Amino acid sequence: MGLIVMLVACGFVFLGQPNPAQTEEKAPDYVEKAKYDAEKARANAEKDMAEAEMAMERAERAMEKAEQARLEAKQEKAKAIEKMVEAHRYPEDIAMTVPDSGTTAIFSHKKHTEREHLRCIECHPKVFIMKVGKNVVKKGQLTMAEMKKGKYCGNCHNGHKAFSVSDIATCQRCHPKRQ
Repeated sequence: MGLIVMLVACGFVFLGQPNPAQTEEKAPDYVEKAKYDAEKARANAEKDMAEAEMAMERAERAMEKAEQARLEAKQEKAKAIEKMVEAHRYPEDIAMTVPDSGTTAIFSHKKHTEREHLRCIECHPKVFIMKVGKNVVKKGQLTMAEMKKGKYCGNCHNGHKAFSVSDIATCQRCHPKRQ
C-alpha cells in the first residue's frame, strides 16, 4: 500500500510540472508580446511628452503676451496720471493713521507735484505701489522706523533731498496736531 501512495504522490508531482517541450514553444510568444507592449508604451510616452512640451511652449508664449499687455497697460496708466497732473487735477490728499495710536500723517500730491515739481514716476511704483483709490502698503510696514531706514517717505525725506523724517522740528509738516 505504501508503494501505491508513493506512486500516486509522484504522479501528482509529475503531472503538476510543465512539459519542457511546451515551455520552449510558448516562451518566444511571451517575449515577443512583452517587447511589443514595451514598444507601444514607449511610443505612447514619447507622444505624450511631445504634446506636453508643445503645451508648455504655448503657455510660455501666452505668459509673454500677458506680461507685455500688463506692461503696456501700466505705461498707459502712468501717462494718464501724468496728463491729469498736467491739467492740475491731483489725487486727493492721503491721510495715513497708525492703528491704535491716533497718529496721522497727511500726504499731499499737489504740494509734491506743484511746489516740488516732482513727477509721479519718481515715487510710483519704485517707492509706493499705485492703485486707484488706495495707497497699497502692507500692514505694519509704513512706520517711522522704516522711513528712517530710507524706505517710503524716507526715500526722499532723508535730510539731503528733503527735510529728514528724523528732524523733530519738522514733524508737524506731515503730522498735523491732533484734536
